[in-house]
Amino acid sequence: MSGPSPRKAPSRYQRQIALSQIGEGGQRSIESGSVVVVGLGALGCVQASYLARAGVGRLRLVDRDVVEEGNLQRQVLFDQSDAQDGRPKAEAALRHLRSIHPDLGIECRVAHLEPGNARELLGGSDVILDGTDNFETRFLINDFSLAHQIPWIYGACVGSVGSAAPVVPGRTACLRCLVAPQSPGIDPSCESAGILGPAAGIIGSFQAAAAIRILVEGEAWKPWGPLRIEAWEGQATSLAPSRPDPACPACRQRKFEFLEGKSGAAQEALCGRNAVQVLPRHRAPRDLEQAERALTGLAEMRRSPQLLRASLAGYTLSIFPDGRVIVFGTSDPLRARTLVDRYLAGF
Repeated sequence: MSGPSPRKAPSRYQRQIALSQIGEGGQRSIESGSVVVVGLGALGCVQASYLARAGVGRLRLVDRDVVEEGNLQRQVLFDQSDAQDGRPKAEAALRHLRSIHPDLGIECRVAHLEPGNARELLGGSDVILDGTDNFETRFLINDFSLAHQIPWIYGACVGSVGSAAPVVPGRTACLRCLVAPQSPGIDPSCESAGILGPAAGIIGSFQAAAAIRILVEGEAWKPWGPLRIEAWEGQATSLAPSRPDPACPACRQRKFEFLEGKSGAAQEALCGRNAVQVLPRHRAPRDLEQAERALTGLAEMRRSPQLLRASLAGYTLSIFPDGRVIVFGTSDPLRARTLVDRYLAGF
């Protein structure tokens, strides 16, 4: 990643530099570090906020979605105006973080992370933070991490329970060692079980702290093991770090199925939402101006440089320049694909 280094402001970081674990040298390492936050939901908002306030020199925010009123209960970077305007989360987060620290080297990408853009979105970073809401994307991050020797911090939260685990290539178990790709679907989702905002805040804070420590200590850092918290009951359990599984197809056999695009779905229901994301079949960009012309007379529309929102037939389509469409008003992937094909074929 590239970007301006933050202007020196000793008073801003005085309490942080006073930490024996950080000091002046550690602060310089933080200010020269690069972090990618993938997903700006409840976890990613906390991660991005703390990393920006810590002075991380280059921070890239990646998110595919827009802000809705239902996000405000737990996604602490957004406000009512973001939800009313349906702003892309990455853009809204960038605006709020720059109001905190205008000199920060920060960029946003309104995009869906997939094999074709993984190098562009994740490359050049010192650490990757997981703020996503689905295992498909996490397995892709895991593959990229292993292929490029970049540590990442897994995180998840459902109900009042959260979990986090560092993945350091060659030193710790990777996500494929810990979780089989076929198993996550049986777990409860935030749609069915709800989510307690402070639980996500705890996990996001652990992830941000791990990222800061990686920037400060580099390869000298000794990763902690998988962590589980139950915020309602005030309970926390930490396991010893586990070594890579000798039979793991990813970190031992170097089979990167998600990075190579051998696994993945064309459409998926979004967690906690009556909505489905539909990916373009050929991963082609979409001309929003053309799409707007095609829908004229059929839909009520609102357009910004990164988003076209079209309301029609009882549904709302959020159309992005990278070709993605989020269809609100249904949780049926086939119905969502039908609507996209019906109204946006060729655009």
